Amino acid sequence: MSFLGTLLKPIFELMAGLIAIFYGVVHSYAGSIALLTVTVMVVVSPLTYMSTKSMLEMQKIQPMIKELQRKYKNDKQALVEAQQALFKEHKVNPAGGCLPMLLQLPLLYVMYDVIRGLTNTIGAHHVSSPKYISHSTLLYKSLVEAGGAMYSFGINLALKVTSPHGSFAKALPFYVIVLISVALQYIQMNQITNKNPQAAQANKQAYYLNKFSPLIFGIIYLNIPVGVNVYFIVASIFRILQQEAMYRFDPALKAHASKAREIKAEAKRNKATKGETDAEDTFIPREKGQNKPPAKPAPKGGNPKPKPVQPAGGAAGDRKDQPSAPIVRKGPVNRRQAKGSPGGKARQEPPRNRPIEGNDPEEKKKGA
Repeated sequence: MSFLGTLLKPIFELMAGLIAIFYGVVHSYAGSIALLTVTVMVVVSPLTYMSTKSMLEMQKIQPMIKELQRKYKNDKQALVEAQQALFKEHKVNPAGGCLPMLLQLPLLYVMYDVIRGLTNTIGAHHVSSPKYISHSTLLYKSLVEAGGAMYSFGINLALKVTSPHGSFAKALPFYVIVLISVALQYIQMNQITNKNPQAAQANKQAYYLNKFSPLIFGIIYLNIPVGVNVYFIVASIFRILQQEAMYRFDPALKAHASKAREIKAEAKRNKATKGETDAEDTFIPREKGQNKPPAKPAPKGGNPKPKPVQPAGGAAGDRKDQPSAPIVRKGPVNRRQAKGSPGGKARQEPPRNRPIEGNDPEEKKKGA
């Protein structure tokens, strides 16, 4: 046995002894585990109540926490010290909301070791040798006769989901038990969040731990005896009923739950109103046969003056008031005039621009 097992052996013997006592009453392995679960839940109920009150107090001091975050936004060390002083002043444990979930970890280990010890077998022939209980108890004798098996409702509670079952039909009840365990735990965590929405947002660590813990435990449930799953099924049902009872009969928690329902209903109304407003803003009704959306409204200060339409080729009136520019082209060398030049040599003149006939401005003036 490991050091931790040796240290927790008295707790193992206590839990196994309680199962033996309950088995002597109900003669059922599942029933005795369920009665043990109820006993443990009753013992830890004060811790659950304190955890719920702690979440409520966290919600009350949330405005102060935000003010400290604004004040010390550039000094993390000062912010931590100020928050610790605030928690101490109001007697609030920031990890109190995580307590019910954190408490399941040691209980998981204890129940796993107890079930494994009760169904312990030795030798190549797997002779049953239950641990942690007296040989004179009815539970011990029943386990020895069953060869270490714990049958209830046709299911061996000592087996795991991952154990060989021979066929899928025989393994199906084990998967159903695990799914029930995860579903109930999710309902329980969702119930806590709905009862304390603002506190859940204030303590992000507790919020995310409660949100994702069912998935984490679901993976663990696949690798432990289903007898331990029976324990957690009963524990989840007990906590769900306990939460409802606390918020119904405790005046402070009842008022807080009523306020939480109002906040949730108001948030739904605001969300619905926002959706309708967005729909009105984005939807533009069109008349029958209208393909284009309505014209945009005129800007403030009246309708702007229409801009004059400028014809192609220049500003308005240019072609009427001004003569058109002559179309020029580069002409070749004038060799006809160069033949009569002195020296008998043809004088090459540089090319000049000659206007095309009909486009010379001077000819137009003479004609006019």
